[in-house]
Amino acid sequence: MSVIQKIRDKYIGLVIVAIVLALVGFLVMDAMQSNVRGLFGGDQTLMAEVNGTRIEYKSYEQLRMKYEENMKSRSKDGTLSDMERSQIMEQVWNDVVGETLMTAEMEKLGIDLTDKELQDMLTGPFADPMVQQNFRDPNTGIFDPSRVSQFLNSLSQDKTGQQRAQWKDFEDALIKSRKMTKYTDLISKGIYIPKFMLDDMAKQRTATSAITYVQLPYTLIADNAVKVSDEDIKKFMEKNDAMFRSQEATAKVEYVAFDIIPSSADTAESLGALNNIKADFETTIEHEEFVAKNSEESMKDIYYTEKTLEVPVPAEVLAGAVNSVTGPVYFNGYYKLIKILDKKSMPDSVKASHILVGIGENRTEAQAQASIDSLQQMINGGADFGQLAASRSDDQGSAKKGGDLGYFTQGAMVPEFNDACFNGKTGDIKQVKTQFGIHLIKITDQKNFNPAVKIAVVSKALQAGTATTQAAFTKASEFAATAKDAKTFTDAAKKMGKDKRVAENLTKTQQQIQGLGSARELTRWAFEAKPGSISPIYTLDDKYVIAVAVSRQEKGTLPDIASVRPQIENQLKREKKGQMLADQYKGKSLADIAAAAKVEVKNADTVLMMGGGNTEIGFEPKVIGAAFNKSLVNKVSPGIPGEQGVYFLTVKSMNEGVAGPNPMVEMERMQMQMQIASQAQQMINYVLKKNAKITDNRSNFY
Repeated sequence: MSVIQKIRDKYIGLVIVAIVLALVGFLVMDAMQSNVRGLFGGDQTLMAEVNGTRIEYKSYEQLRMKYEENMKSRSKDGTLSDMERSQIMEQVWNDVVGETLMTAEMEKLGIDLTDKELQDMLTGPFADPMVQQNFRDPNTGIFDPSRVSQFLNSLSQDKTGQQRAQWKDFEDALIKSRKMTKYTDLISKGIYIPKFMLDDMAKQRTATSAITYVQLPYTLIADNAVKVSDEDIKKFMEKNDAMFRSQEATAKVEYVAFDIIPSSADTAESLGALNNIKADFETTIEHEEFVAKNSEESMKDIYYTEKTLEVPVPAEVLAGAVNSVTGPVYFNGYYKLIKILDKKSMPDSVKASHILVGIGENRTEAQAQASIDSLQQMINGGADFGQLAASRSDDQGSAKKGGDLGYFTQGAMVPEFNDACFNGKTGDIKQVKTQFGIHLIKITDQKNFNPAVKIAVVSKALQAGTATTQAAFTKASEFAATAKDAKTFTDAAKKMGKDKRVAENLTKTQQQIQGLGSARELTRWAFEAKPGSISPIYTLDDKYVIAVAVSRQEKGTLPDIASVRPQIENQLKREKKGQMLADQYKGKSLADIAAAAKVEVKNADTVLMMGGGNTEIGFEPKVIGAAFNKSLVNKVSPGIPGEQGVYFLTVKSMNEGVAGPNPMVEMERMQMQMQIASQAQQMINYVLKKNAKITDNRSNFY
């Protein structure tokens, strides 16, 4: 495995960061060009603007495609689902915005990396760990700085420029990582917990109080006795502005779905297609060719046990004779014909260790083979496999564990590695060549031997036919013809027995809607339509969908009162009830309050300031706070609105706690500082984004 390939495989996340860095220069364009782009009524290339820095569509799209290619390279079948594409879109956006903001911050603070620092990261005695792992002497397993220098010199021989570009990505990622460390150090090293805070916390831990109290449940006042006006809701939102003011534009829709479900005729068609070729499948000897021509899934050269067979009744297949065909059977949306090609007994899992010697620019296949042969001779002579793996294996993940890969099931490894482990026996030491290099494998355990079969599968998806699809579309069209506004939409749903579903907090760039899957056209429409408008009929996967626009909230605005009433009305009712109860019993003794409200006077003799308060009182922060109010000693408190009701209390006694000697004070300080520093680092991007001026035009392009 080449140095570049190892870097790509092991540090793909860091390389992605480097890609972002590499493209930042292209994202920032001269502001004067905006006049040319805007000649025809709008900027046709501006994806976004972050504090005045342009994010160009072309460069953004290049980055998005690179992310997709990286994701595809790590997926089993090299494809991406709509959900994964949507996640990539969001990741690219967050990375580009975050990178743009961080670059500006570092420039403003003068944070940089000198050539000497970079050289130390590559060849110094404390080289970056990622560099050390990729440039070790294959014989000793020790980092060799001269190999870095040799590799860098060899880049001048790279005629295609591909290796130089890949190394530049990796190097940029190292620089970015070190500069980011410098930035976070400025924050984390400035965090200090003074002794008076530690002493105060120590006092709070030992502080106790004893109280007498009554609790008036909110249910003493009926819900219908409390009215919440639109003005009440408006004032609540204004008071809690940050909670309700939208950080981005959102929309809410209601929709009905007409599912496209395969009919019995569609089932008969799928079954008929398989029954027509079953006889030919039984007699053919060209199984791979037959499957490629007739099946919707490819042939897999592995053995299946009862646990891994994807059929309704695995035992039925395992009981069949070689060359026999089972089916058609239905499983996970497909009808299948299953032909048994071979049978044997196999473990359902294997535990193995390995030593990997990669092949690449710094090691030819012949050299790798010689190294593996030498290692096997050493092991045959009594050397410890685990120790050799720890010092000589190119797979750093398993090398740390003496080469141990743990238990894995059939098909979890690449085919050559898989076959060696499942076809061998415990104690075997085998050499295998794979795409990663040459492996020396030690099979340490095989368990749960069971009958296994090698099969060929011809499958056909059960899909709705034209008639079924048309029938669903006809019903959707009938609904659309009746629904003209929000009221008739609701009436039509009731008449046709369709459940109205809600999709809220939709964003302008949202690709997926829970329950509907990929629904970009619907989310786009939600921001173009006026409230009460009815959508066209949308075809989404296996259903037709019609929606009504309910509401839309623009960025930086408060939502309309009707949309938030269900969310906060009960809370406001509780607050009003709390004030009513507090006013009703104001100035009375605890005994009088208890008698009038028909509740008990209770005692809590051990209330803790920290550590849970009191088991009987439960989670009532305001009550716990009042229990340590000196002014309430032997006096009745005003009504305290809590989680479970309104409380009136009298403090009987109070112990303020003592700091006392604490031999662990420095450890406590360190733990608190580390916790705060960690939280601060996690908040960096959030704070920068919150304070930035960002124009997001992604919905114009995607």
